[in-house]
Amino acid sequence: MSPEHAQDRGDGTGDRGPAFDTEAAYDFLYLKATPIENIRLAHWRGDADDNAFWRVISRFQNPDGGWANGIEPDYQGSESSIHSTIEALRILVAHQQIEHPQVGRTVHFLRQTMQQDGSWQEVQEVASHPAAPEWYAPARFRIWESACIAGYCLELGYTELWTSAVRYVRNAWAQMPPAEVPHPYWAALLLLGRSHADVDRSIAADCIDALGRFIRRERIDPADCSWLIEILDMVDPPQAPDLMCQLADILAAHQDPDGGVNTEYGDQMRPSATFNALMAIALMAQRGLVV
Repeated sequence: MSPEHAQDRGDGTGDRGPAFDTEAAYDFLYLKATPIENIRLAHWRGDADDNAFWRVISRFQNPDGGWANGIEPDYQGSESSIHSTIEALRILVAHQQIEHPQVGRTVHFLRQTMQQDGSWQEVQEVASHPAAPEWYAPARFRIWESACIAGYCLELGYTELWTSAVRYVRNAWAQMPPAEVPHPYWAALLLLGRSHADVDRSIAADCIDALGRFIRRERIDPADCSWLIEILDMVDPPQAPDLMCQLADILAAHQDPDGGVNTEYGDQMRPSATFNALMAIALMAQRGLVV
């Protein structure tokens, strides 16, 4: 897809400016991709099977089932990390790795690290690690971590963590002031967006409204745009096409001349942000939202 191709909102309002340049993104990844992006790209394009995918990805999983060792670029330590495990869950869902036994080991790790209230926070050994980023520190409201974990586990067919996490998210939601970042909103949407309970539908509606405001103000980092596109594609609320197209606009606007996605999270995040953007644009193409 070349830059002169315009994106269509899918609602008849026409062009929205230059599209994300997938060819340039491929060129960037050929030069800059880490082993994770290389195997993900090969698996996604059908050039590597599940066994080849796991030969690479399993290097980042520890014997206790948790994940570390740089699968989440902000943390290069070896101690199993909640945030690294969230990144692994996202990857496993995207690559439809539902039945692999190492997924069960991941869920075992999460059972062992769940807090009594049904939430998750970063394990102490990681949170106190000198190389751990500040945002790994335990927070008062742990909606992002808890909803991501239970939501992705549900996508992978593990339902037993959902009930406790939903109870925590409902309680925390009633106490949490408006968040300054979009993360709790997209995580709660992932967890509750397909629930039929009135309270969950109300929370999901709040999430859509909040995310719409963040997107209109362009207060979502480009690295997070693809994450939200993936969740909107899974949950599929009525607002999904319009929100996805606006997110794709942000991705296109923050694509550098070398094809990589420019993110405020740092250069170490550019390969993963660029690969995830490619996958997000492909999801939109399947919906007919980009040409």
